[in-house]
Amino acid sequence: MGVLVQNRAVQSSAANRRDLSRFFSVRMLRAIARLIDSYPWTVYLLVTMGCCWIRVGAFATRFLDHDELYSFYIAQASSLKQLFYLTQTVDLHPPLSYLLIRLSFTVFGPTTWACRLPFLLAFLCTTAALFVFVRRLLSPLYGVITVLFLWCVPYTHFAAEARPYSLVLCFTSVMLLSWYRCISHGESSTGGRRAALPALAAAEFGLLLSHVLGVFSVAAFAGAELVRFLIRRKQDRMLWIALLIPCASVLTYFPLIHSGSTILFTEKYRATPARLFHLYWAYLTWLPIPLACVILLAALWPKAGKSKPGTVPSITPTALRSLSFLLFAFAMVPLGVGAIFARTGVAFFDRYGIVFLISMAATPALLLGLRTQCNRVPASLVALVLGAVLVFNTVGKAWFIEQVSIAPPKVAEMLIHLMSLPVVGMPKTPPAPIHPILTAPNAGPVRDLDAVEPDIPIVANTGLTFLELDREADDTLATRLYLLNDISAATEITHDTVFENYARLKQVFPIRGRVDPFCPFIAQHHEFLVVGDYNHAQGWLLKKLDRDGAELRILGTYDDHTTEDGHIYEVTVKSSTCPPQAVQAGPQVSALMR
Repeated sequence: MGVLVQNRAVQSSAANRRDLSRFFSVRMLRAIARLIDSYPWTVYLLVTMGCCWIRVGAFATRFLDHDELYSFYIAQASSLKQLFYLTQTVDLHPPLSYLLIRLSFTVFGPTTWACRLPFLLAFLCTTAALFVFVRRLLSPLYGVITVLFLWCVPYTHFAAEARPYSLVLCFTSVMLLSWYRCISHGESSTGGRRAALPALAAAEFGLLLSHVLGVFSVAAFAGAELVRFLIRRKQDRMLWIALLIPCASVLTYFPLIHSGSTILFTEKYRATPARLFHLYWAYLTWLPIPLACVILLAALWPKAGKSKPGTVPSITPTALRSLSFLLFAFAMVPLGVGAIFARTGVAFFDRYGIVFLISMAATPALLLGLRTQCNRVPASLVALVLGAVLVFNTVGKAWFIEQVSIAPPKVAEMLIHLMSLPVVGMPKTPPAPIHPILTAPNAGPVRDLDAVEPDIPIVANTGLTFLELDREADDTLATRLYLLNDISAATEITHDTVFENYARLKQVFPIRGRVDPFCPFIAQHHEFLVVGDYNHAQGWLLKKLDRDGAELRILGTYDDHTTEDGHIYEVTVKSSTCPPQAVQAGPQVSALMR
């Protein structure tokens, strides 16, 4: 009898401890929610500062890559007329991003961090606009969740990249905030719409003048308005006017389309189902646990009877359906861009569908808030999980790997994949042929290219390596640096002519290296170095040299200050590589400037 009483006492004590633990856990989650609701902007700033430190802390010191150098040089054009001309013939983007960089250079000088500063500010504006949007729709806590979802994914590196993609996110987010304010206040309410309509039009102007693919975001808003019209059977004329007037910016695209139509792109970068799947999977890879939490809580919380009715701000069915369509359209932008680019043979990269991040960040927060009626407990739980995942996938993963290093590799891999799904990479290219390529016995990492065979030229395998090395190299190395052109070889071997205009590019950019035709260079230099990757999709040079019987010998590896990681090849060519008429033809370069 005494044992039975003792067992019951132990069970009662354990149950009390569980109840007490659950009580304090719920109280902690509610305390977090009260803190965020009481000081929303303070919490937003703290979260943003922490995420910036984790994600973009090196934006001021990381070298400018190939595409960023286009922005860097065009923004320093001798005049605005020259800047506009270069945007239509060299980089093929609308002019707003270059004008913002030029303004930053005027204030801070032409430095790396000043070149990236406008785009970091644009990304921060994106997070602020989404925070305000979700805060007004639900509560500040759900706004913080949206911001964390945006920072958790690897695409946040565009915040520290001097290209117009963070501007696309920024202006699309401001359009979303202004558009929803217009439809939520109604046509009869002029107070909320008086500022929202001009803001919507101004943001659309900025979007269309930042990137050609901004038209997909505008089309998404037009589709959402069409859905709203089909439900209401009444047109919102002022909103349509605000959406249509900025479309005049599309007239500036015609010179860009004409110039871009003459470029061939390698098949490796074409839009395929595998590339499109990889874009979405790369997002899901980083967020399996937070998304699973949102789905489970959204599905089970209402059935548990824990929601308090009447706590959600009033959202009309029309506004909710229009908003749902808009977020769905944002998520489908990569598929739309990919379908068009696949048909036209244009290269497709993940950044072209970047507006899908807005949908992927806002939709989980909205789903959770609407299903749980803005309950604080599940929202605080998801916010904590997101914070843990963000830290783990950035600064915490290396520490975690060290801690599980004593475990078998399979166990360690399973533990890591509990926080992040395995990466599904793109199909790999076949390895470089081994038989004609010799490796020097002392081949290894090389930090100083000047010390490698200092008496012979250095040739970049692609324009990527050429432009980046030219920017970072000292004067001694720059005088040895070459890029070779052969449009027939580029067309035949890689079906890519992106880098065949660098002879003209040298006339407008402060490039110190030389751009020479292939055969005249080979006639003068029978021995030289090539820096690059044999299997690079856009690199025809090493493949052509190999095919023509040149001897390729690997001296080491080089990956500093270049996007194209690869080897340093010592090349010895035969005198019969090029026919005499090709050698005598020499460069045929037409002036880019008039």
